[in-house]
Amino acid sequence: MSGAAALLDQLPPWVLVVGKGGVGKTTCAAALAVASADRDTSTLVLSTDPARALSDALGAPLGPDPLPIDGSAHLSAFQLDAPVERDRFLERSRDVLVTIVDRGTYLARSDVAALVDGALPGVDETMALFRLTELATDDRWQRVIIDTAPTGHTLRLLDLPRSFTLLLSLLDAMQDKHRFMVRTLMHRYRTDDADAFLASMRARVASLTELLGDRARCAAVLVTRDEPVVLAESVRYARALAERGIAVGAVIVNASADEHRSSDSSSELRSVASGAAWRTAKRGAVTLGLDGAREWGARLADEPRGRDVASASRASAREASPREPGAARARGIARLSPLSALTIVGGKGGVGKTTVACALALTAAQPGSDSRVLLVSTDPAPSLADALALPIGDDEVEVAGVPGLFARQADAGAAFARLRAGYAERIDALFDALSAHAIDASADRRIVRDLFALAPPGIDELHALAAIADAVGKQRFARVIVDPAPTGHLLRLLEMPAIALDWTHQLMRLVLRYRELGALGDAGADLLALAKRIRAVSALLSDPARTSLIVVALDEPLVHRETRRLTDAVGVLGVEIRAVIWNRIAAGESPPRIPLPATATAAQLVAFETEPSPRGISAIRRWAESWCVA
Repeated sequence: MSGAAALLDQLPPWVLVVGKGGVGKTTCAAALAVASADRDTSTLVLSTDPARALSDALGAPLGPDPLPIDGSAHLSAFQLDAPVERDRFLERSRDVLVTIVDRGTYLARSDVAALVDGALPGVDETMALFRLTELATDDRWQRVIIDTAPTGHTLRLLDLPRSFTLLLSLLDAMQDKHRFMVRTLMHRYRTDDADAFLASMRARVASLTELLGDRARCAAVLVTRDEPVVLAESVRYARALAERGIAVGAVIVNASADEHRSSDSSSELRSVASGAAWRTAKRGAVTLGLDGAREWGARLADEPRGRDVASASRASAREASPREPGAARARGIARLSPLSALTIVGGKGGVGKTTVACALALTAAQPGSDSRVLLVSTDPAPSLADALALPIGDDEVEVAGVPGLFARQADAGAAFARLRAGYAERIDALFDALSAHAIDASADRRIVRDLFALAPPGIDELHALAAIADAVGKQRFARVIVDPAPTGHLLRLLEMPAIALDWTHQLMRLVLRYRELGALGDAGADLLALAKRIRAVSALLSDPARTSLIVVALDEPLVHRETRRLTDAVGVLGVEIRAVIWNRIAAGESPPRIPLPATATAAQLVAFETEPSPRGISAIRRWAESWCVA
């Protein structure tokens, strides 16, 4: 049995379409949604990915609220818009949040308002959580299909119910201080709007948590590709979903090279994903719009559980051999030498950012050079280790066989947790000093200690980038090459310094208030250090003499549009675009070109298609040597 309609028969009403960037999640979500609506099922499809590709896939403009899609009588769609959701949330809840924080701290009400406002900009995952909690109790649609962001940020979204519960506990502690004072003075307490708000938010988060963990109501469709690096991340993703209690209802191997064989090329992926295996054959670029979604859905075919061809394992053992571009064409990678002190490799998920970043790092670390080069990933779901076929963790390690090249997969969450723990220790020391002066501030201790729960999501990645900027500033490395998260979250990271700096200032104001009760001690040291590092990051990113962006793209309609959005946005942010690299171009084909911001002087290069994709130091080096000028 084949086709998207057949797959829908195996899935519950809520479907999370998940996977590594670039595997075809958005196309899959659009195809499933159109197939569902074509069966006269009221269907809602939405995207939580800030890259905003769902509108392109459906061939229809989308807004922040569900809109009917022309050409499909039972289909509605919308694109989650974090700023719009944030404004709506504050319009409904800002006053009550300010009241709660005002009751629980020594801040002036104006400072409280600034703290609340500063905690919420750019929080894509939090706003997605709030919207999903609303949809969990909305019965207008018989089926809901969610096109998600790439791996790391979707896992963060799925973790938010737990972390948001901690935030609600912090707010409840603030409100409890008010309850205690009222009971002390009035000998009774009546619940008010603040109590109702906290109870409502807890109920909504609990409802969403219950839905996500209910196999009869919700399951994930894990989309992958028959490539070693992609499969490795997909295995980790399937395990992470299982740890969070979310069922994998199906695995789709997209764009399989051979439609007559099983495309489930990893027995390990099959063992960790309980859902049925499906595949689509590789047939050129996907057509956009409803007809394109229907055509993609018609190509979807299921696979018997007994067929298991471990083609990826064999493919990874073969060497990638780039197609010869022709001796007359100039060697393209030489156009990028020397790289900027900080080079960020950006683009849509799945375009080959990580492999390009590896190629640039291997080229920059020339034999006999005394210059040290650092290759680092800030993506919450890093793939450097998979691409280089080497064990790489959160520490800087010298790449075996490449003297002077160091690599690191930065664990931003762990680094920020260490910062948070140091802050908590200093706050404890401050309140221990207050207790020595017979001041009872036990409620305040918990409140101030846990205020990092109000940190804007994404600040952990900025904190990791700050450490990288520090390495550039202190010239520990001559060149630093960063492999970040895909487009939407890269843009958020580039916008984050101003947001994070404002937040640290607001938090510092609160901590300084307690100096009036005793000694400040070292409680503000971590915040001052963080603010200093954020300013250094901001200065580095806006300096074209030290920082540049290399954009990686594919000659595919969805990628073209997202690449244009990326180049336009970074042009506004003032980040220098050094080059656009068109990846996976077949020999003999003319690569496309895209208009760049007027200030950009970027080269446009071609990186040729290989089969299989280059993996390992030798294969990536040979592939990089074949690049040429577009």
